[in-house]
Amino acid sequence: MTELQPTNDLPDPPHADSPMPAPKPGTKTLTSSSRLTVSSMPDLLRRPLLWDLLLGVLVVAWSMIFLRLFWPGRANVDIANQYLQATGKTPVTDWHPPVMSAVWRMLMAVTGAQGSLLLLQVVLLAAAAWAIGVLVHRSGAPKWVSLLGPGMMVTPWVVSQMTTLWKDTQMAVALLLGIVLIMITRFVPKSWLLWLPALVLLVYAVGVRKNAVFAVVPIAVYGGWCLVRAWRNRRRRSGSVAVPAGSADPASSVAVTSPAQKRRPFLIVATSLIVLVLIGGGVKVTDAIIESQTSVKKTGQISQIFLDDVMFSVPDAELKAAGAPKELTDHISTAREKCLEKGEIWDSYWNCYGKGESGEDFSPIAHQDALKRLWLDHVITHPLRYVEYRASVFSYYFFTSAVEYWPAEWHVEAAKAGLDEGDPKADYIVRPYVEDFALGTFPMLFTPWFWTLAAIVLLGLAFRSHGRGRRPYSRARSFWPEITTLAASALCYVFGYFPIVPANHFRYTFWPALAVTVACVLALSMWRRGRTDAPTPPSAASSESET
Repeated sequence: MTELQPTNDLPDPPHADSPMPAPKPGTKTLTSSSRLTVSSMPDLLRRPLLWDLLLGVLVVAWSMIFLRLFWPGRANVDIANQYLQATGKTPVTDWHPPVMSAVWRMLMAVTGAQGSLLLLQVVLLAAAAWAIGVLVHRSGAPKWVSLLGPGMMVTPWVVSQMTTLWKDTQMAVALLLGIVLIMITRFVPKSWLLWLPALVLLVYAVGVRKNAVFAVVPIAVYGGWCLVRAWRNRRRRSGSVAVPAGSADPASSVAVTSPAQKRRPFLIVATSLIVLVLIGGGVKVTDAIIESQTSVKKTGQISQIFLDDVMFSVPDAELKAAGAPKELTDHISTAREKCLEKGEIWDSYWNCYGKGESGEDFSPIAHQDALKRLWLDHVITHPLRYVEYRASVFSYYFFTSAVEYWPAEWHVEAAKAGLDEGDPKADYIVRPYVEDFALGTFPMLFTPWFWTLAAIVLLGLAFRSHGRGRRPYSRARSFWPEITTLAASALCYVFGYFPIVPANHFRYTFWPALAVTVACVLALSMWRRGRTDAPTPPSAASSESET
């Protein structure tokens, strides 16, 4: 076989002293400006700040499209009543959260637009989605993973609830942005001022839906952990805290436990309680301020829960012999027969009881004190019977769903209140995506059991990684604390509905779905990053300097 011989066909390179050959006619000289034009776009996209701006453009673009389609927001009878309260056409009551009506009134006073509450709702979600994308990108994950931050805004289960001005949606987006702001304070130095808007958002979330306290407890624990961690790091930088040799050496097999490390769990518990008290105190102060400015009528909405428990767990004979007012017991017995004929064992106030004493929407139930006494004497004193009824209601909620999308034809109550109707083409664009594609193909995406299972899996992965993330740089770059917080918050919120769930509407599951979605994005970013247990390279440090 003939071997290939090297050839010398190429011209000799010019000598240093010899002049450069002149370019041939018709040829273009590649200048520095032309080289910049050829490679500028890839180079620019490699810059972290420019990519952050691109994520922002995507978020803003979708927000504008969404607002164009659904302005001023879909509304049911509850939201229509709150709009009447916000405009002063109906007295303010505590049946619906007064803080939501007050915020809506303030927004309309500033903007003059009915859809200002929808704008607030979308802005809160957009800010959280953009910040998540930026944090994922700056953590070293691939760019396509950071796109999932803005991308979660267009998921079917998010779009389905963002169209409507539910208090559940207001609560969910406020909770999410509150967590994200606290998360930023953990990663970005000297950003502790973000705690102020974070606390305001968490207070607003609990104010618009009181059972949000179940979801807030894990968030308070996370906030307490972040504060203790920031305090310890500050003392360590100042040199007032000595780092044990064993804990500072990743290769050491035996770590030294210092007295400060032993006290750390107690500090976290105490700080978490402080955060929780600040949120609860903020809710009380907010309610007091609103009541001082507006006369809030008490309606005793909790009587709805008492009514359901008494009606469906106390036998008729025991109810008649209870000594309660005959008008009340007869009304309950008659309504129970109507509900059972309709196959409804919950939400009797609307389904069969005939609403309140006046028969109007949101009117208070008559004989509330007697109804409460029936609940105390004949419901809670029979725990097995009570748990059996509540388990049947919760099971129906847990494994099914309803009202996944609020269509335009359900605009009757909103029209009565004077709320404008949005773009009629919105349903033709979005409804097939939510109902026909997502709900028809993957119905589990709208059920609590699916998001509960996903949250449990994430908690399992977080527990598994706990023993493998001992190095200081690993902890600093890990999203497992946030994943644990979001998953735990979702679980607490779902199971917090056991004693109070009024229906199987998907809006009651929106926060778990949103929280677990974000947790999955963070978990995917860590998996694709593939460097959780590796030191931060110099290039990442230079990227972080642009934060």
